[in-house]
Amino acid sequence: MLSIDHVIVLVPDLSRAADHLLDEYGLASVTGGRHTGHGTGNRIVPLGSNYLELMAVVEPVEAAGSAMGRWAAANTTADLTPAAVCLRTDDIASIGRTLDEEPEAMSRQRPDGSILSWRLVGLSDMTGPGNLPFFIEWQCQPEDHPAATPVEHRVDVMGITIVTIGAPGTLGPLLADVVGIRIEDGSGVIDMTIETLSGPLTLG
Repeated sequence: MLSIDHVIVLVPDLSRAADHLLDEYGLASVTGGRHTGHGTGNRIVPLGSNYLELMAVVEPVEAAGSAMGRWAAANTTADLTPAAVCLRTDDIASIGRTLDEEPEAMSRQRPDGSILSWRLVGLSDMTGPGNLPFFIEWQCQPEDHPAATPVEHRVDVMGITIVTIGAPGTLGPLLADVVGIRIEDGSGVIDMTIETLSGPLTLG
């Protein structure tokens, strides 16, 4: 069963983006860490069952040697525009077989020194011209998932409820029953909605 895990927003500067997100939308964030070998770093906006990931290139030379790093550098914008959506699964091997792709092991070091690990498939689709969804299986306890990180928002949040995407291509059958995924004409992530008790917040 697939569900929305997180949405990536590519930004030029993590601290400035975090300040803007808090001032403009009331959403707080926490330091994430570095993606080893990809030249990118992130901040996490925990939203309960899912989260928003602010990602930036922090080591340009390292990023130039990674497909994900090059994608991040090429798609960074000055505003908070969603760039990719990741769907959570507990059977990444099955998704990999469907996509004819071996899962890729990834990790990052948290500020407390602990290592957070996961496996991905679909990165080539994400970094390709369609910016299609990719898939993750976390190798951690639920309480260690980024969405569960304690944070003090200025609004009461209930999570990412809708992500509108374009051009699903061969992923259509996989995405048909994912709650919150809406498919329209276009390319990549078109917009996303975060539900709060004060009303919906839309980015995109």
